[in-house]
Amino acid sequence: MGQLIGLLVPIAVLSIPITAIVLSYKQKTQKNKLREMELQKEILKLEIEKQNRTIELLEKENKKLDRIMDL
Repeated sequence: MGQLIGLLVPIAVLSIPITAIVLSYKQKTQKNKLREMELQKEILKLEIEKQNRTIELLEKENKKLDRIMDL
């Protein structure tokens, strides 16, 4: 039994830094994922804005053509 405890102590001592490294890696991975999602959200916002401007331009062009056709 004394040998078992003698083995468990070094294993427990070694597991603390390993656990810290794993948790640190997970945290960095999660931060990177979050940043990626934020950038994707920004890209989607810009794409929507671009589409809205295209719609506005098409509507203006349509009004212009309607005026020409009414003449």
